[in-house]
Amino acid sequence: MPVFSMLNKALKMWIFKNLSSFLVAAVIWLGVGMALAQDNGTPIPPAKIEGLRTALAAYKDESSAARKRLAVKRMIRDAGELFEASPDAPNRFEILGLIFTAQQQLFGLEDSSRNREALLETSKQLAKAPDVYAELRLDADLLLTQTELARKGGDAEARLAALSPMIDRYRNTPAEAKMLRVAMVMALEIGDPRLIAGLREEMAERYAGDLEMINFQQEKLGGQVFGAPFCGTFKRSDGAIMQLPGDGLGHSNLLYFWTTGEAGKGDFEALVAEWKKQRGELSGLLSIVSLNVDELPDAGEKILRDHGVEWPALHLPGGRENPIYKTFAKSDSALVTLTPTGYAALVMSGSTRTREGDSGPRDFERWFQSALARDWSRPRYAQQLTSLFIGEFLIVDPEGPLDPTLPPEIKALVGPGLKNPEPLKQLENSVPVETLKSIQDCFPLPPFRYRMPVAEVRAGYEKAEDLCAKAVSAHPNAPDLWIVRNRRMIAQLGLWKLTSDHSHYQRAIEEAKAALDGEMPSGAEVVARFCLAKEALRAPEAEPQKVIGDFVEAFGGAKASGPALAAAALLALDVADRGLHEDYRDLILEHHLDHPMMWTFGAFLLDRYHRYWLFRVPFTAGWSYGRRQNYFFGLGNPEEVSRRIEAGFRTLEGKDYRLPEDSKGKWTAVVITGAWEDPKKSPVHGMVTRYLAPYAEKRGLDDFEVVVIVVDDDLARVQANLAENPLDSPTIVIPATGSHPLLMQFGIVDEDERPNVIVIRPDGSVAVVLSGLTMSRVKGAVVPDVIDWHDEQAVNTLLEQGDLEKAKELIFKLAPPFDPNAVDEKGRKLKQPQFGLSHLRARARVYFALNDLDAALLDAEEVVKRQTSIDGGMSLRTDELEEAEKLRDTIRVARDGEKQ
Repeated sequence: MPVFSMLNKALKMWIFKNLSSFLVAAVIWLGVGMALAQDNGTPIPPAKIEGLRTALAAYKDESSAARKRLAVKRMIRDAGELFEASPDAPNRFEILGLIFTAQQQLFGLEDSSRNREALLETSKQLAKAPDVYAELRLDADLLLTQTELARKGGDAEARLAALSPMIDRYRNTPAEAKMLRVAMVMALEIGDPRLIAGLREEMAERYAGDLEMINFQQEKLGGQVFGAPFCGTFKRSDGAIMQLPGDGLGHSNLLYFWTTGEAGKGDFEALVAEWKKQRGELSGLLSIVSLNVDELPDAGEKILRDHGVEWPALHLPGGRENPIYKTFAKSDSALVTLTPTGYAALVMSGSTRTREGDSGPRDFERWFQSALARDWSRPRYAQQLTSLFIGEFLIVDPEGPLDPTLPPEIKALVGPGLKNPEPLKQLENSVPVETLKSIQDCFPLPPFRYRMPVAEVRAGYEKAEDLCAKAVSAHPNAPDLWIVRNRRMIAQLGLWKLTSDHSHYQRAIEEAKAALDGEMPSGAEVVARFCLAKEALRAPEAEPQKVIGDFVEAFGGAKASGPALAAAALLALDVADRGLHEDYRDLILEHHLDHPMMWTFGAFLLDRYHRYWLFRVPFTAGWSYGRRQNYFFGLGNPEEVSRRIEAGFRTLEGKDYRLPEDSKGKWTAVVITGAWEDPKKSPVHGMVTRYLAPYAEKRGLDDFEVVVIVVDDDLARVQANLAENPLDSPTIVIPATGSHPLLMQFGIVDEDERPNVIVIRPDGSVAVVLSGLTMSRVKGAVVPDVIDWHDEQAVNTLLEQGDLEKAKELIFKLAPPFDPNAVDEKGRKLKQPQFGLSHLRARARVYFALNDLDAALLDAEEVVKRQTSIDGGMSLRTDELEEAEKLRDTIRVARDGEKQ
C-alpha cells in the first residue's frame, strides 16, 4: 500500500532514545531445518546456543555494576568466538542476534563510543540476515538507518522518510507486524492524523484478526473507534465447532459474555426476556451467541435452555483470562455486535444505555430496536448476504429456468484455457426433469429472493430439502444425482444460517462427501468442495491460506472458473483474510465478470454499498460517520472494470429502443424504478426534476439524457400516472414478474423502493451502476459527479497530449470564466456561478498551462477551501484534499517565482 510514502514528517533521535524500551531482543530458535540454501555447513548445536542465552540472562544476578559489565562482556566474547568458528553454519545468525542483544545491554550499562561502535558493527552483519531471521534483523536495521541519517545531519523529514523502503523490505516476513507497530509509534509521536489513518488501514488489511495487533491499536489509539473481525474457533456445548466470523456471516450477531454471578444475573434475565419478545422480528437479522465466562462444564447450556432460549453456547477456555475476552469483552455482561460481514466495533465500554434514572439492567428493548435500525441490519441487505455467503448463486441460472442438460454448474465452466461445456445427456435413469425443476423452483432468482420474508425463504429451503431427500432415495444411481445433491447442500447451509442449528451444517457436509464419492462432471464439484473447505477451516490447526489455495488449485488455480474463484473469495471472508479476498476479487473482475453465471456475484463485488460495509467498523454514532459514508457513495470515480449494456426495449409509445445505440452517443443516466401509486409522489420524478434535468441544462452541451425504466406489470397504471405527471424522457416498462436480464446483469435489487441508476458513457460502456442502497444516501447528485470526474480526466488527457487549445475549449464550455466585475442588464453585480470541484481542478490546470497563474491559483484555492470544509465535516483528511493542496502549492510556487 502506498501509505508508507507518507512517512515524511518529523522524527527525533528515535532509535537511541528508545534503546532501553523498544530495542529488546527478538531471540528465536528456528531449528536446523531453516538453513539457507547457500549455507550447507554443520549447524551450531542448539545446546551451545542455549548456553549463551542462559549466560546472558544470568548477568542481572551479579552483585555490582562492574560484575554485570564483566559478565556481559564475557558472554559477548564467547559468542563471538563461536560465530567466527562457524562461518557456514545455517543458524549462525542466532548467535549474532544474541551478540546484538548483549551489546545493547552493555551499552545501557556503559555508554561509551567503543560500545556504540561495536553495536553498530554487529548491526551491519545482522542486517545481512535472510528473511527467516527478519525478527532478529529488524532492530539492527532500524539502528543503522537512523544512525546514518543522524551522522549526515538529516532533518526530521528525512529520518521518517527513510522508513519507507524498510517497510517494503519487511513485507511478508515474520517481522512485518512489528515494523508496522514501529511506524505507528512514530506517527503518533508526530501527531499526523492522515499518516495514522493510513497505517491503521494497512493494519486492517494485513492483520485484521490478529489479537496482538488489535490490542496494540487499542493501547495506542485510546479514545478512537476502529473495526476488527472477531476471529476464533470455539467448541460448542453440543461438541461441534463454531468458527467465527465464518459461521456468523450473513446476519448480525450479538456475542454475549455473561456470568452466573449475582452482578450479571439481572442483566442476563433482562436480555432473555427482551429476546423472547422480539425474536420474531429479529429472526434472520440478528442472532445471539452465548459465551459464559465461568468455564461451566456445559458452557452454560442448561441455564440457557431452562430460560427457554436456543442460543449457541460456546466454551471460553480460561474465562476472563482468555485472550479474546481481554480484547473484545473486557468485562462481564459485555455485548459485542458483529455485522453480517463479521466485524466488531472496538469502542470504550458503556455503549448500551440504561433507562433514565435506572441503574439496573440495560435497556435491551431500545438496544434491539437500535440494532435493527443500523445500515448493516437492513432486511434485504442481510438476505442478499445470506444468499451469497451460502453460495446460492452457484446453483441458480440468472438467464432463466433450469435446463437439466446445461445446469448452472456446467454452464459456468468457461474461462481462460477452458472449452465451452458439453451439454449433459438425459438418460433413462436420470432424475426426472420435473423433479429437478421442482427442486430448482425452491431457489427464486434475485432480486426477488432478497425481498422475501425470512419465514418464506426458510420454507423454501425446507421444501428443497424434502424434495432432494426423496429424489436421492428414489434415484440413487442417477448419473445427474449430483444436481440434486448440490441443491440439497445449499438448502441445508441456508437453514443453518437462518436457524443457527448446527445439525443443518453437518448434513450439508455429509451430502458434500456423498456427492464427491459419486460421479460428477469435472469442474461441477464447486459446491461440494466449498462445503468441505468450510469444514477444513474449522480445524484448530488449519492453515487458512493453504486450505483455500488447495481449493482453488483443484479447479485449475488462476485459470479456475469464475464460480470457483467466487467460492474462494467467500472462504477468505470466513477467516477474515481481506488480502486473499481482494486477490480473488481482482481475478474475477479481470476475467469473469461478463459471464451470466457471474452476474450476481460480480454485481455484489462492484456495489458501493457492499464495498463500503464489507470491512467497515459497525459504528455510526456522531454526525461524521454518516457523512463519510455519503461521501464515499457520492464519489465520481467510475467502476474498476469496463462493462457494456446491450438490451432492447419498447417505449410507452410502442417504439423500439436499444441501449446503448439509441442514446445517440451521449452520456445516459438509465434510471430504474418500481411502480408508484400516487402520480405526484413518484421518486423518479423527484430525481429527474431536482438533479438530472437541472444538471443537463447547466451543462449546456446537449450531451446528456435520461432514460427511465419502470419495473411494473400494470402498463395501464404507468401510462395513467405519466399522463398526469409526464417525464420529459424516453420511458420503458418491463414486467415485474420474472427477472429481466438487465436487472440480473447489473444487480438491480431494490428498484421497488428507490431508484437505481446505470450511467452509460458516450461510447456505450458503463461508467458506474448505483444500487438503490447507495442511491438512498446520495439521491441524484452522484450522477453529475460521475460525469464531471470524466470531464476532468478528459481535460487532463488533452493537457498531457499537449493539446492546450482543445483542453481550454472543453473546460471553458463546462466552467466558463467569470468576470467578478460583470453586471446584468440592470447594472447589478452578477453572482459567481458554482462549479463542481472536478471542473474547478481541471480549469485550474488549464489556467496554469496558459500561464494565467493568478486565475489558476484562485481556482485551486477555492478547491482547497471547499474540500477542507467537506473533510472537516467528516473528521478526516481525504486523498482529494491532499491532491488539491499539492496543486495549489505548485501553482503558488510558480507564481511567486515569476513575481521575483
